Amino acid sequence: MTCETLILVSDKFVDFTADKKAITVSQLNAMLEIPEHILPGTLKLIPGLGLSDNDIEELTTKINAHRISPHRWDATALAFRPRPAQPCLSHKRFPHNTLIGTPHQLDENRFRMDLCIDENSELMGDHQTGQHVQGMVLIEASRQAFLAVTETFFKNDTEESVYFVINSMTTEFKGFVFPVYSHIDYRIVSKDINERRKKFSVEIDTIQGGDVRTRSSISFTVYPDWIISEREAALARDTAKVFLSEFQQPSSITVAE
Repeated sequence: MTCETLILVSDKFVDFTADKKAITVSQLNAMLEIPEHILPGTLKLIPGLGLSDNDIEELTTKINAHRISPHRWDATALAFRPRPAQPCLSHKRFPHNTLIGTPHQLDENRFRMDLCIDENSELMGDHQTGQHVQGMVLIEASRQAFLAVTETFFKNDTEESVYFVINSMTTEFKGFVFPVYSHIDYRIVSKDINERRKKFSVEIDTIQGGDVRTRSSISFTVYPDWIISEREAALARDTAKVFLSEFQQPSSITVAE
């Protein structure tokens, strides 16, 4: 019996499935209704990007149902797909908005994490064209990467809540990122840490198929929350005063009668 391997992606990457061995969730659901004797052989599913936990749960339930022979559908790889980091590391409230996996330390200044995209993400809801992952999704993944690495490896157990300030951020797009497995390579270029704040310059690469597809250079500073909150509150008050003062000035506009 033959065995075909198919990449499974979310419905928003339907264009990616054209002319290649890839299939969307909706297309797979339709195939599950086809009498099994028509199928050419075993179909092995490999997880791509965009899949939600709900997608996987529903598909696995259908495939394991008694009316579908398990040997016709090999979905074991779906259970081992990259999983997103805890929302507290990405500073997101909802798990589907986390775009990166839990970071792992490779050496003193280098870390690695998976790229994890759920098509229900806030950045996937209103803009998806073509076959590739949108650039703003990758930029946000880079932002979440420096939050997760810092929260995991550079925050003391006794340290209170902190506040991240981005000083600069540039991203170079070297090639498209398609909805198949990708990972993030995170390198600390420099760090300056004292009792009052932590300052980092980092490079963050999105890598697919061994090639660097995006590179973000980010400089950021981490302060104790109370320090930046006081400063932020003062600046907000000053801004409000200036804004309101503009409306207290006599109008220079005259209306012709």
